[in-house]
Amino acid sequence: MPLGRQCVDHYRILQRYCVFSHDELVCKMACKARSLDVVLASAVQKDMVLMICQEKELREKVRKMVRVTCEQAEYDLLQDDERQCYKCKTTCYLSAITCPCSPGALVCLHHIQDLCSCPMSNYTLNYRFTLDDLYPMMNAVKQRAESYDQWASTVTQILEAKLDKKRSLAVFRSMIEESEVKTFPDNDLLRHLRLVTQDAEKCSSVAQQLLNGKRQTRYRSGGGKSQNQLTVEELKSFVRQLYNLPCCISQAPLLKELLNRAEDFQQHSEKALRGEAPGPEELQALLEASAELDVRLPELPRLRERLEQARWLEASQRAGAAPAGLGLDAMRRLIDQGVGLAPHPSVERAMARLQELLTVSEHWEDRAHGLLKARPPHCVETLAVAVQEVESIPAYLPNCLLLQDSVARAREWLQEAEALQLGGRIPVLDSLSDLVVRGRALPVLLGPLPRLEALVSEVQAWKESAAKTFLLKNSPYTLLEVLCPRCEVGAGSPRRKAKKLKDPVQHGKKKPLKLDCLSDVERALCDSKDSASAMATLAEVRLKEMEALSALRSANESKLLPAADSGALRVCVCQRPPGGAMLQCELCRDAFHSDCVAGSEAPADEAPGRAWLCPPCRRSEKPALDKVLPLLAALQRIRVRLPEGDALRYVIERTVSWQRRARLVSSSSSSSRPSPPLSRWTSAGAVDGKVASPGTAACLGQEWNRAGQSQTSFYTQQPCIPLQGLSQELEELMVEGLLLPVSLPEIQQLYHVLLNGLASPADGSASPRPQGPDCDQHKQCNSQGRSPPRARTGSPV
Repeated sequence: MPLGRQCVDHYRILQRYCVFSHDELVCKMACKARSLDVVLASAVQKDMVLMICQEKELREKVRKMVRVTCEQAEYDLLQDDERQCYKCKTTCYLSAITCPCSPGALVCLHHIQDLCSCPMSNYTLNYRFTLDDLYPMMNAVKQRAESYDQWASTVTQILEAKLDKKRSLAVFRSMIEESEVKTFPDNDLLRHLRLVTQDAEKCSSVAQQLLNGKRQTRYRSGGGKSQNQLTVEELKSFVRQLYNLPCCISQAPLLKELLNRAEDFQQHSEKALRGEAPGPEELQALLEASAELDVRLPELPRLRERLEQARWLEASQRAGAAPAGLGLDAMRRLIDQGVGLAPHPSVERAMARLQELLTVSEHWEDRAHGLLKARPPHCVETLAVAVQEVESIPAYLPNCLLLQDSVARAREWLQEAEALQLGGRIPVLDSLSDLVVRGRALPVLLGPLPRLEALVSEVQAWKESAAKTFLLKNSPYTLLEVLCPRCEVGAGSPRRKAKKLKDPVQHGKKKPLKLDCLSDVERALCDSKDSASAMATLAEVRLKEMEALSALRSANESKLLPAADSGALRVCVCQRPPGGAMLQCELCRDAFHSDCVAGSEAPADEAPGRAWLCPPCRRSEKPALDKVLPLLAALQRIRVRLPEGDALRYVIERTVSWQRRARLVSSSSSSSRPSPPLSRWTSAGAVDGKVASPGTAACLGQEWNRAGQSQTSFYTQQPCIPLQGLSQELEELMVEGLLLPVSLPEIQQLYHVLLNGLASPADGSASPRPQGPDCDQHKQCNSQGRSPPRARTGSPV
């Protein structure tokens, strides 16, 4: 480099052409300072110092001579012959002088006075770089030359560092990368650095694999591969190797911790294995800890073996501590599991105890099964002796437990049976039936059971006899429904305010019962303590029945008035408008088509003097009272309470009470002034001062025609009791008589009197049944003028 600059100066003196511009070569090398060799960079840096000093002096000289114009020129883009000095033939690069008078001609700063004769003030200084541009270029070359020394010093320090002053592997890699980037010479220092870094990288990779749980592959002498884990000693040697490296490996502390945990594991394992009976929790914790240690531990097989033994012993102890869960299958399963375990004194002792318990348990299970299945069954005393021996066996034996339960339930059953027989109260059928059912289910010989079964059979026979007496053929009702007062009367009819009834039954204040349906009544009768409370319950139901029936009668009478719209009426079981021949029920007062009730027992005109009841109101065969009293006597001989019995007793009491009231009414009528019977119960405030005759109801169709309902005329086929002018007391008496499930002569007498015997207020004589055309006209009151068909059947009382 110094010789090249000297050659250029020499050629300037000789005015000879240069082969190239030395300044241009130096500047271009300086622009690529990072890629220069460190030796060349040092030479370029020294030459640039001379070049910049010389250029600075020349520019200062020109500036002192004259004030010229300065312009930057891109001499890199010009050919060498286009930028040669006119005087010395030197190729200009850093700077040159030009004049407008001589385009294309230029001189270097050394020959500014040789350009032309023009004043120097016309000259222009053309420069490639300013001095401020050249200094950074020189500094870059200088740093390149000095970087190797700094690098070599740093490498020497990190290779000789000790303990905590060691640098990381990343620093070693960065030094190698720096040498490659800066193209430092490949000397011994760089080669040693590379060797150390390679060893550290291998150790780091192996350490990371160990931490990740990967297996190291080793080669056997035979050439095959096998995956083995490091032993604790090998791990200790490897950790020592990591700490001897000149660099710091990030995995070294983690492997050191792994080594410490492995050594602690070995110590705890030896201590646990030396114990007589280590717990399964301790052994399981050691095995779980070993799963996190990626090293070969010779203690693991022994730990697994002892863990199986400990778990079996714990299961055996737990089963013995909870006999309720230790059955025969559990004992057999434990014995089978114990046979497969490695020999150990504690396991052998537990196996012997289990085998002995299994033998005893199997013997008693078979014996208990035989006692339970014996025919005839054994008595309670015999079974109790076996139960005492079984109670000392600490195991779950189903047959033995069933035997114990059977003995306990048999003793309880005998106590209940004794209390039932010796108690002062009459037993209830439900309690008696439940006692019999439970007694039959017990595999024990029970002395009182045959007597109780016979008693239940008598009650069932009594119920069948009562059902034959009261129930109609193919009746949808039960015996209790027929005997009890009805809870639901006319559920589909409009609800109207019922007439207030007199309560003939006096009973104390108590909490009202919910008696909305038959099941409520049956439950109340079963829960009643004695017959008196049952009678009170049925009396309350009777009140509800009378109130509901009164409301239903009023509603049905109201809808049949001529003022109503017959097209909107809904009568009969078919819920259609009335038309043609109709039958009116004396109890609910609703109208029924003759065809719809054709299946009833007998038509009204074939049973004169008897009230006709619709199928829903006729629920019973209505036997005579003398046929019912033997049923009550038979029930009293049986001495068992049942809802049907209480209902029958109430029916008889209600019947007798009604019969007494009816006779009282009849006697009071006969002792009054001479007048037709029962005339004093007619209302003095009848409509228009007239009392309706029995033909009033029969001529309902005629009244509808007179009211303008000619398109929907109908008529009743049988005469009905007129309600106009009838007193409330007399009406209630008749209604309750019709409700009774038995037949009485007084009912027919009262019905006949009310139907035919009411007196007329005009002459005081009894009104005969209507005769003549006005009465016969009800048979001709349909809208077409034809005679209506005769009703085929009816249901008289």
